[in-house]
Amino acid sequence: DVDLTTSGEDVDAVYVQANGSLIVSTSGSFSVSGASGRDEDLLLFTPTGLGANTSGTWSLYFDGSDVGLTDSSEDVYGVWVDANGDIYLTTAGAFAVTGVSGDGADIFVCAPGSLGSNTSCVFGPGLYWDGSANGYSGEIIDAMTIR
Repeated sequence: DVDLTTSGEDVDAVYVQANGSLIVSTSGSFSVSGASGRDEDLLLFTPTGLGANTSGTWSLYFDGSDVGLTDSSEDVYGVWVDANGDIYLTTAGAFAVTGVSGDGADIFVCAPGSLGSNTSCVFGPGLYWDGSANGYSGEIIDAMTIR
């Protein structure tokens, strides 16, 4: 119903905001009405109707390449947003952005200066959660909820 039709557009991360809109990552490149991008980006879906005939609008929420996520291992794999708007992220593998690097077993945080097609973030300091320091090395975090 809402344009995600190719195998590269399979959803690999989703976060439901309090207002009911969805922040979505896809496993590859995507092109939907209102936005296009790659696996390091996040889409915002604002529903106008749900169920058998889902409808709504898409926009680019987070452009990962703007903040240094450009390698194939830097596919966003997990996303969660706190009450301040800080974005907690995981990737499919090794990643490096200004101020922090890690792998798929780690969680890092973007404090956004801007979002959309001109995304900017302050990262860190350091990892929010270091998987290897917690016995989780070699794994990939593909979903999270932080309380």
